Amino acid sequence: MVGKRVILSLAVCAVWCCACGGGDKPRPASDYEIWGIDVSRHQDVVSWKQVFRHEKPHFVFVKATEGTLIRDPMYRRHRKALEESGVLWGAYHFFGHRTSGKEQARNFIETARLKKGNLIPVLDIERHRFFKDPEKLVREANAFCREIKREYGVYPILYSSSKFYRTYLAEDFPPDRYRIWIADYSNIPEEGWEFWQHTDSHRIRGVRGKVDRNVFAGSYDRLQKLVLR
Repeated sequence: MVGKRVILSLAVCAVWCCACGGGDKPRPASDYEIWGIDVSRHQDVVSWKQVFRHEKPHFVFVKATEGTLIRDPMYRRHRKALEESGVLWGAYHFFGHRTSGKEQARNFIETARLKKGNLIPVLDIERHRFFKDPEKLVREANAFCREIKREYGVYPILYSSSKFYRTYLAEDFPPDRYRIWIADYSNIPEEGWEFWQHTDSHRIRGVRGKVDRNVFAGSYDRLQKLVLR
C-alpha cells in the first residue's frame, strides 16, 4: 500500500509539473489561453450564436445524464446547436451514489449519442447527501469507466473538486491513467489536472446568469487530440 502511494505521488507530481509549466511555480487561470464553459439545465436556454459572437470558447461540455434514469432536459437542444457551430464539445454524466455504475454508463451512452470528433466523455463525481460509502463509490465509478471504455475505447475524463479527488479518488483514478478535471475556486490545484474549473461565476453574453469557466493545460492542438476516434 505504501509503495502504491509513492508511485501515485510521483505520477501526480509529474503530470502536475506538466500542467504548471515544467516545474515552474503554479500558474493562475489567466495564464492559460485555451478555455471553455460547461452548461446544464441550470443555464436554461442558451443563445449559442450570441456566445460565439461575443466571446467564443475553445470547448464546451454539456450535461447529458445523472444516475440511471435522469436525462438533462436541455441536452438535445444544446447538442443540436453545438453540432452546427463547429466548436469542440463533449458531454458529461453526474454520478449517482445509490445505483449501478454500469447502468449509469448505459444511460449516458444512450442519451449522449457521442460520435467521432466529440470530446471524450466526462464522469462528474461530487459529494452529495447520498454519498455514504467510499468503497462503493470507487467500485461503481470503476464499473462506469469500464463500460465507457468498452463503448468508446477510452476512459472518461474524471471531474471532481480538489478535496474530494484527493480524499476518495486519487489512489484509484490516478492522472497517469485518467485525464483529470479539477474544480477549485479558491486555489491553484496541485493535482495532475488537464482541465481546471476555476470559477462558477463567469458571465458571457448569450447565457442567462452565471456559468462555469474552465481552462485547459495545453495548446489547442493538444486539446484536439482529446476527441473520440
